[in-house]
Amino acid sequence: MEDERSTPAFTEFDIEEFLDRSHEQERQRLEDELQRIDQELETRTALLDQAVDELESKLQWYVDRLELLYTRSTGKDGERDRLKSRIESFYQDLRDERRTHWRDRQDLLADRRDVRRELDELEETNLLDLF
Repeated sequence: MEDERSTPAFTEFDIEEFLDRSHEQERQRLEDELQRIDQELETRTALLDQAVDELESKLQWYVDRLELLYTRSTGKDGERDRLKSRIESFYQDLRDERRTHWRDRQDLLADRRDVRRELDELEETNLLDLF
């Protein structure tokens, strides 16, 4: 004969409370993930801005140097070619940085859409539970 006091008796209220707590924890997890993604987007944009500023600064220095060589009639052709090559390289680096940032941003935005969709589904489930 089993003692009824040793067997936990779960009431409908206990189960409902547990489900509510679980639902709230999941909602909080999803909202935290949204916040993390938004912060990551801001960080990545700041990093891009910093990289672009640095590349554009170097690029401008090479362009100025090349213009100086062209204004001198005694400029060395080899030096001009080297500067042109560096300028092309910096333009390629700028394109690469922007392309990488765009792809990274698209991935983060897709993640954000997925998390928002999960959050919406969770809210819909919660609303359906009310009926």
